[in-house]
Amino acid sequence: MAAMYEPFSRDDIGTIHDATVRVLERAGVRVLEDEAVSLLTLAGASYDKATRVVRIPERVLMGAISRAPSRFELHSRDGKHNLAFGDGKVYTSSIGTAVQVEGLDGVVRPSTAKDLESFLRLTDALPNIDHSSWACWSRDVPEAVAHLQMTFLSFKNTNKTIDGWSWGRKGTEECLDLAAIAAGGREALSRRPMLLGFANPVSPLTLSKESTEGLISFARAGQPCVYPPECMAGGTSPATIAGLLVQQNAEVLASIAVAQLAKSGAPSIYSSVSGTMDMRTGSIALGAPEVGLIMAGTAQLARRYKVPCRGTGGNTEAMLADYQAGAETATTLLMAGLSGIDFIYDAAGSIESSLTASFTKLVLDDAVCGEVKRILSGVDVDEETLAVKVIEAAGHKGAYLSHPHTLKHFRREAFVPPQFWRGPRASWDSRGHKDIVDAAKRRAEEILREHEVAVPLDADVEREMGEYIKGVLRRSKA
Repeated sequence: MAAMYEPFSRDDIGTIHDATVRVLERAGVRVLEDEAVSLLTLAGASYDKATRVVRIPERVLMGAISRAPSRFELHSRDGKHNLAFGDGKVYTSSIGTAVQVEGLDGVVRPSTAKDLESFLRLTDALPNIDHSSWACWSRDVPEAVAHLQMTFLSFKNTNKTIDGWSWGRKGTEECLDLAAIAAGGREALSRRPMLLGFANPVSPLTLSKESTEGLISFARAGQPCVYPPECMAGGTSPATIAGLLVQQNAEVLASIAVAQLAKSGAPSIYSSVSGTMDMRTGSIALGAPEVGLIMAGTAQLARRYKVPCRGTGGNTEAMLADYQAGAETATTLLMAGLSGIDFIYDAAGSIESSLTASFTKLVLDDAVCGEVKRILSGVDVDEETLAVKVIEAAGHKGAYLSHPHTLKHFRREAFVPPQFWRGPRASWDSRGHKDIVDAAKRRAEEILREHEVAVPLDADVEREMGEYIKGVLRRSKA
């Protein structure tokens, strides 16, 4: 990457680390899962049974953090869309687990399994989105198997990398068992991790029972996990960005420490989905410019600890794909990218602070992801690109259009977003004054009508996964 946005000095990051150590040693973190408490105390942390607060000395903390790998891969089913975290690349993901969708008819409604299937197929087809997240929650599937049905739909409807379920020991182990069917067994799944887990700390300074159970199961199964606090500056964390980063850092590092104590070398991703609280409404503002600053601090801290990082960008508080949505999406996405965030989650398809997933905006945001990636790719400066001989040959008439040098380089140098209009007004007029939202809607409809996953899920594997889910559902009713 050619440029890196670092608003915090090396001394600033060191000061934030020192403050984090003071917080963990003095205030500590509440740990509501017993095995995690045992892991931390056996390593040398102290524990107050009455309050469930664990205080972690710096030597214990850093000893655990040092075991986290600086590089690892999340594997796709087809092996062609793997994500190599820690290699300096910036990857993007669709929105994650919205509870409602804005349909292609513009109506906002509760999300369904069919909606998730459509989002997975869209992200599989869109070229600038790297990871097919659970864009929305399947609210029409029985709760006992919703996490399994969503995992199954992910394996079936995309060849890109996917999310997994890591909430509670039972559900997490079920998800791992289901993924193992696709991978060829638990050992094969461990060798080629195929699920991305989520173990969100609860701000302020709490590791919940269920998320920590999932964290430990994923660590021992060799599946990468993110630990994203959703600190709200002025609400669930200090109002200052520096103070938020201290608290967030404490929550993330405590989570990584538990993972490494559960299994040394467990693939771990330093994470954040923090933002500011809008004091007028009490709601989080994920599209605010301060989120970009928080993501920059997140990336710099992750580099200090030599672990890959996951941030957020592309979010908006807008209720539809309007000017506000475009401005907030582009600003936060670009700032996250320039900060060196390895994995930008929620990069595409978000409206209403990611409570709602939009098919139309997913297509529009794919173009923004492409533009951000073009900016991050930088500019090559060498004898070939300086083109002195080409300039001399073209002379003062400048006939570059047909020159071999142009044909060789124009696709690499210029990103052309197919969703955006570039052309004269007369051509736009002749097409009926179609706006960009309408064009994106038609593109989404076209993909959903025509796109097929390049490598289908093996029929026997699909059948076995289906039987496993039916078995879990039967046992839940017994």
